[in-house]
Amino acid sequence: MGNNKPHYFKYKYDEGPLLLEELSKAAFTTGNCRRAVQDYLYSVHAYFLKPEQVLLPEGYLHVGIFITKNGEYDRSLYKPGDIIYAERIMDKNNKSVDKKRTFFETENDWIINLHSAIIADQSLIYHTTAITGETCVWNFEKFSKYYKVIAIKRIK
Repeated sequence: MGNNKPHYFKYKYDEGPLLLEELSKAAFTTGNCRRAVQDYLYSVHAYFLKPEQVLLPEGYLHVGIFITKNGEYDRSLYKPGDIIYAERIMDKNNKSVDKKRTFFETENDWIINLHSAIIADQSLIYHTTAITGETCVWNFEKFSKYYKVIAIKRIK
């Protein structure tokens, strides 16, 4: 825990955050974007978020502080470990996807569908996505091709 690298795993939509006992065993080989955020914070920053703190809408609405919101962002404000919440705008076949707020019946439905990722450093983002089928590190430009940043939150 802490000062380690996050785990590599294959993407699986319905395998989200874990309890501390399960996460600390590091025996998992699959997971989704919420698990990637939880694993990164635990492995790299020695900071554990309970599953309910990572799952949306709870994590988005009540955990941490907003650094930016409403799609505005300035990279100079971010630090490693900040969580990105983003709308998917492109699929793995490079076709546009509409996941805007207006697509969903309620705000909570929209929030639940936001993608979660984590800032690894000033220019790189760590996440897992169906686009690659696994955990990956992308620069902001590549991330912005597939996702529109909605908000960034700082947990600690």
